[in-house]
Amino acid sequence: MMEETGKVVEIKSGEIAVVACEKNSFCKSCVASGNCLPSEGNKMRRVGAFNPIGARVGDEVIVATSTRNFLRSSFLLYIVPLIALVAGAIVGQLTSESAGLGIDPDLFSALFALAFMVASLLWIKMRSGSIAPENVMPVIRRIVSSANSESSQQHGN
Repeated sequence: MMEETGKVVEIKSGEIAVVACEKNSFCKSCVASGNCLPSEGNKMRRVGAFNPIGARVGDEVIVATSTRNFLRSSFLLYIVPLIALVAGAIVGQLTSESAGLGIDPDLFSALFALAFMVASLLWIKMRSGSIAPENVMPVIRRIVSSANSESSQQHGN
């Protein structure tokens, strides 16, 4: 389980919150980094997170991402298209050689490889819409400090 601390900056719907977290070295290799929105001079990032505990704007929270989901996403986004690319190259080469079309087998192989890879990426994009957000999004696990308790402490002084 990968965890980090952030501050809730927006509630999008009842169970989805936007959390601002500091960028760290892990961000560079994260599969989901394209889904994070930069903010505050690119030192922070905004991440959509499933909010089952009802955190509110201003709350400092712990956001967790399951290692299993991270590895599954990595496999799906990197390995599946790579397998499709290789399979397309092999199919293109075999088709070109057996059909005897007079087209350069390497060109045919490259075109098939590209077509298979694009098809796999489109398949991934279409399938991603059917996955429940709580299965792939980071989840707010607990509230470290509540915005309400901080504001009441400030008014009491």
